[in-house]
Amino acid sequence: MQPIAQSCLTSLDGSGLKKDEEALINGLKPISGLVANFNKRIREASEQGQDQSLKRLKQHLPSEWTTSIDIDIEHRKLEIVGLHLSTNRLSPGSTSQQPGISTIQCDSRIEPGNIDPATSEIFQCQTNYLTFQKKAHFSCYIVQTYFSPSGKHLFISGCDSLKDHSLVSWRQDADGNWLENSRSRVGAQQIIPQLNRSENTLLTCCSEDGKVKVSTLNSDGHWVESRVLEHSPLEDGYEPVMASFNPVQDKIMTYDQCAGSINVLRLDGSRWTLLDQPVKIRQCGPRALNFVPTNTFLMTHNVEKATIWHLNEQRNCIARVFVKACDRVISDCQLSWDESHALVLLDNRVFFLAHDAYGKWSQVGEVHHSEQPVEINQGVRGTNRICSASFNPSATFALTRDLARKTKISGYNANVDWVEKIEIPSCDNATFSTSGYKVLADFGGGSFKIWDCGSGNLNKPQILEHPGSDRAIFSRSEKQLLSYGNETNYACIWGDDREGNLIEKARACHQGGIIIAHFNLKEDSVLTVGHDCTVKIQGLDTDDEWLEQLEVKHQKPIDVAQFSRSGRLAFSVSQDSTAGIMGRDDKGKWTQQALTKPGPYLIKCAQFNKWENHFLIFGKDYKDHDKPGFVQLWSIGDDGKWAEREMIKLDHPVKVADFSPDGGHLIIHCKKNPGGVPKGDTVLLWKIPVSPPGQSLHNPTQGLSSHSAR
Repeated sequence: MQPIAQSCLTSLDGSGLKKDEEALINGLKPISGLVANFNKRIREASEQGQDQSLKRLKQHLPSEWTTSIDIDIEHRKLEIVGLHLSTNRLSPGSTSQQPGISTIQCDSRIEPGNIDPATSEIFQCQTNYLTFQKKAHFSCYIVQTYFSPSGKHLFISGCDSLKDHSLVSWRQDADGNWLENSRSRVGAQQIIPQLNRSENTLLTCCSEDGKVKVSTLNSDGHWVESRVLEHSPLEDGYEPVMASFNPVQDKIMTYDQCAGSINVLRLDGSRWTLLDQPVKIRQCGPRALNFVPTNTFLMTHNVEKATIWHLNEQRNCIARVFVKACDRVISDCQLSWDESHALVLLDNRVFFLAHDAYGKWSQVGEVHHSEQPVEINQGVRGTNRICSASFNPSATFALTRDLARKTKISGYNANVDWVEKIEIPSCDNATFSTSGYKVLADFGGGSFKIWDCGSGNLNKPQILEHPGSDRAIFSRSEKQLLSYGNETNYACIWGDDREGNLIEKARACHQGGIIIAHFNLKEDSVLTVGHDCTVKIQGLDTDDEWLEQLEVKHQKPIDVAQFSRSGRLAFSVSQDSTAGIMGRDDKGKWTQQALTKPGPYLIKCAQFNKWENHFLIFGKDYKDHDKPGFVQLWSIGDDGKWAEREMIKLDHPVKVADFSPDGGHLIIHCKKNPGGVPKGDTVLLWKIPVSPPGQSLHNPTQGLSSHSAR
């Protein structure tokens, strides 16, 4: 409903009427302000409070006045937005009553989440396979759309103007309906939401004013603000306030770089309690702390001192338990993942710290790197220094690397002293494997070495030579490796010969170099993509021999190809506007199961849902100027064949389309920004149906063709 200008008021000849008109207009101005104030209050009231207030208002209004109620279609909440005057008269020659004439519109702003008439028909479904559930619209843009891990909560942050940012949340009830349970307005700043694993505590941090708010889910399923921590407003040259749950999820930690302060909230029953700081934590300096929330200990550094703090829940305080004083400015400090060890990094030294069973910290060793001048960049020489230091996950080993391209592995010796184990010279890069018990070093030119830290013998590394390769990756079990690169025409699969030697098991050949290579989860398949626009899958046969089982040829370069999470399926997306699905047949052999027909499309992305029974692609249709955005959804029927189930065409480009974490919903974020100017974003939510057992799904023929394996 749009405001009506004064010139639209009914005007008749006669000075008396004109005076009454002017008096009416002047009299309505204060009413407009009262209604605006009322609107603000009623938006913050519960549904029951809104209903009761509305009933009371109607009882006391004059009979010739009526209220106009703006009904939020999605959330069924009432809001009084204006007053109507009804003429209740008949026009000359008319037998029907004229509608009331709207004279005042006190609050015509459309709330985020309401169905805006301007965007109510922005999509068109081809088959109505999905059940439409929700539309949320912001007049300017949407910053973030976030599902909780369970898929039961949905958060959308965005703005209707550059000074009107909001965070809106919905929860899914037992009947599958999405109900709004929170709405926060924060002016010209952005909010990033975080949920704990139990999904009953919401943490939000405001980018501008630095406020950190903690809300808990009440018995009615609404978020109730339970704690607010004040921090420094954002200033130039400083990072915004950071806040996060710790790994165990029983604490919330905040870091304010501008003030140099760290605060910790602990979960005390159902309340979040701020830990006292008898000695105030100060984290100062031009560089922000590498802020990582912790469980029991916290580490900070100031100039030449590093401090370890104990988060003492019994005394409800943060106690200083260890200080490491150095003779130089500290570059960095960090705790190990399990908080059993710590390191303090100076220019060319690293001090290693550890605590005993009673929580008492001490220094257990140090590692030195040479300070001899080295070439830093294109003939410029400078003093050598350590540029990175890290623990492995179990904190039994550490890697330190310097500007002279030397990496050192350090760890405990037989006397339980932390010492240097081995130096790796002329190394471009060295990293721990996921388990942390292997170190992979890249020497350039396709030369790699692998040290097994768990074996206790670091003097005999495994050697991998693959000319032209520039990448090597471990399989999940770390028993196999893949090497590949742009300057080689094949990817190598490597394994152990059971005598500790690394041997080549198989090759996947492509012309022009390899750009992608992956193991699947079970490590019985390898997917490779080459510059020759082909996808190949190698599989292990019954004799544990690697054989090429599938080759898929696209007409143009391939943007992405990967296995599904289970490793039983795979997909590829090409610049030729096609996407394909690959899977295994009844005999375990990889085959191409579906391929879209090419068209005037730019496919931005594709993915499977959690259950891997649905697959989506989204992008842009270049020829359809009215509905350039599209999302295509496929599913697999009881006959085991993939088929297109839905094509959704949209008036605006699709920024992202995604499945909910539980795999049961499809969400689409559309962005209207002609010429780069934001004109409004919309989020659409659909429920994906569950196919009844024994019933095959409809199989449309357009847009999809089936292919057999090569």
